[in-house]
Amino acid sequence: MGLFADRAEIEIGTSSGILRVLVCPQPTLASLLLTAAVIVAFVVASALTWRHAAFVERVGEILITFGAVYAWFQQLSGSEEEIEIGDRAIRIRREVLGWNRISEYPLEQCSDLELQTTQDDSRRLQFRFGKWRTIEFGNYISEEQAEKVLAALADSLPEIARKLLPSLDITKHWATLHLN
Repeated sequence: MGLFADRAEIEIGTSSGILRVLVCPQPTLASLLLTAAVIVAFVVASALTWRHAAFVERVGEILITFGAVYAWFQQLSGSEEEIEIGDRAIRIRREVLGWNRISEYPLEQCSDLELQTTQDDSRRLQFRFGKWRTIEFGNYISEEQAEKVLAALADSLPEIARKLLPSLDITKHWATLHLN
């Protein structure tokens, strides 16, 4: 991990047929300072051209600035995620700046839970919801942490794991009796 690579702490627990994973991102000081510097540079550049900018440009600059400041505070606050995988649904609760957002996905429409591999150095989990939608969660977790989550799912909820994990070899824990 580099100087600017954010990371996360995870807690994994099971109870009553539900796997709970708590992901707490921990941004580095260097990435917070770099983001703040980029925001300040954008605001200064916008202020220097403010008089000559069209109305639409001014509105765009204001919206971009507010969005960037919001994202910086979100990064600073450490917006945590709680993932619950149960026999009926996958539930993802995200806390951002004190507000909770809960998304629930029926298990019969979920498949292919895995570490995201579509982008270079991506660090999150994903699953397919329905035919076309991909749901991403678990920002900043490492590959080892993702493997721990998938292993905990396979160990604690094997029936659900067979449905969600495309590469799970369900025969590796079985003994062949060779009865003839």
